[in-house]
Amino acid sequence: MSNLQIPREFIQLVLTRTELVDLIDNRVPLRKKSSNNYFACCPFHTEKSASFSVCQNKQFYYCFGCGAHGNAIDFLMQYDRLSFPEAIEALAKQAGMEVPRTVNAAPQSLISPDIYELLATITKFYQTELRKSEDAIDYLKQRGVSGLIARDFCIGYAPKSWDYLLQTFGKKPNERQQLLDAGMLIKKEDGGYYDRFRERIMFPIHDRRGRVIGFGGRIFDKGEPKYLNSPETPVFQKGHELYGLYQVLQAHRQLQRALIVEGYMDVIALFQHGITYAVATLGTATTAHHLQNLFRYTTEIIFCFDGDEAGRMAAWRALQITLPTLRNDTQVRFMFLPEGEDPDTLIRKEGKTGFEQRMQAALTLSSFFFQSISMQADLSSMDGRARFVNIATEHLKHLPSGILQDMMFEELAKKAHIDVTHLKKPQGTSYKKTVHPKARSPSLVRLAMILLVQEPQLASNIKEDLPALDIPGAALFTELVENIKQYSFPNTGTLLEYWRDRKERKLLEKLAHIEHMIPVAGIQHEFLGTLEQLRKLAYKQQIKQLLAKAGQNNLSFEEKNLLHALIHNKKE
Repeated sequence: MSNLQIPREFIQLVLTRTELVDLIDNRVPLRKKSSNNYFACCPFHTEKSASFSVCQNKQFYYCFGCGAHGNAIDFLMQYDRLSFPEAIEALAKQAGMEVPRTVNAAPQSLISPDIYELLATITKFYQTELRKSEDAIDYLKQRGVSGLIARDFCIGYAPKSWDYLLQTFGKKPNERQQLLDAGMLIKKEDGGYYDRFRERIMFPIHDRRGRVIGFGGRIFDKGEPKYLNSPETPVFQKGHELYGLYQVLQAHRQLQRALIVEGYMDVIALFQHGITYAVATLGTATTAHHLQNLFRYTTEIIFCFDGDEAGRMAAWRALQITLPTLRNDTQVRFMFLPEGEDPDTLIRKEGKTGFEQRMQAALTLSSFFFQSISMQADLSSMDGRARFVNIATEHLKHLPSGILQDMMFEELAKKAHIDVTHLKKPQGTSYKKTVHPKARSPSLVRLAMILLVQEPQLASNIKEDLPALDIPGAALFTELVENIKQYSFPNTGTLLEYWRDRKERKLLEKLAHIEHMIPVAGIQHEFLGTLEQLRKLAYKQQIKQLLAKAGQNNLSFEEKNLLHALIHNKKE
């Protein structure tokens, strides 16, 4: 949220005033299975049996099929495809609340909703002007753009006049300022203004919610530049937005793959021929923000580039940006077009089937990576293979540690004809997974955390300070108890929200849906019994430490008294 921050207390309040069952039921019909649990077929993957569970007392949902899970905020982010602040705004509006914000930096990031309304009005204005221009209509027809696609993408036309938009929407000083803020005017040196877009086919750029945030304009007669985009504004940042993403999300509830192309007309031509999952960058190279946005909706991305040297170089730059964003469940491929072709021309020649066959033959990321690296070194010589390893390692260290990185290093070792253990992997990764035997003591902490995460009110039963334990999970359990006591989380959904930006949240989410098989009436008794076992374990650890110290005659007078008391308490 950069400069604007929603107070944590307000987020918790919104969640407590939101009924998750009603929120989901309005979008996905639920059926009751038990007193607190509701089920449906999962809205996030295709299935025939109902494995999507909503627990009313936890205010938490979980799919046993695909693993989708979370609270009311997570559901809106996944189902309605909203950003985190947008999801909170939607819940607040539903609860009749206004979102407060604290400003951490300069106030220029404050965005007036009037900017969106103005850009929406201008979009309709350009659409009306398109219907009046025979030249613009003829150009679109020549490019093979149908009226239906032009409507779906809200294509319009900016008239030839230098001040047509200015005279229509900027008669008052405050209106001119708003047009300037929205990027629709350019200020003259003498203080006047003129229209940024003139005599161009206009392509509105939508955000994920369908709001117009900027425009791309294409000249269809003589003139430069061929394409002109809106400048950076409070609502439009080129490195974050993708042309066509809104239309893609409208066409696909579950997006199998996304194709990244270069231009507006490429996206439109592909859509018109049935490839409704193409997006375009907005005059910039692909950024990490673009990829992170797409990976929210799909696990497969295909880049489309020209097959010449410039296209290969652009693909290599895209690969470098991609490496840090990859996960074990994501796949990236690289498609190179025949010389002289772009997606617009090729789809019209080969149709959907032919184009998708080319996509199926696209290079995997690993293939393109090693293919590109091998062109920089002579693999027939020992020195060349050493250079090959050195270059590859410098790039592979940017991959997140995990299965994919391990496999890439194994492939590197195979190509370099060396043992994988000789490669210098980044710190924090290993080639062999260390298996730790399961111990009883960590399972006690795990059970206590499972019960506490699922029933936060259990923390009120803890009257004394928790004992200091030297076992995995003990520190997290202690922090959980302290947070629950401080903030009085009423359910699992609000508790997990507190941990949203912490790495421990993934573990807590897993604990939230584990079926512990303890009857409701026995949960409190089981929790207190587990606490007592942990206290006994803590006594044993302290006694063992003090006895070891006593064997070296290093006990102080206070420690001798403590040891005596601990042994006495243990007997009791």
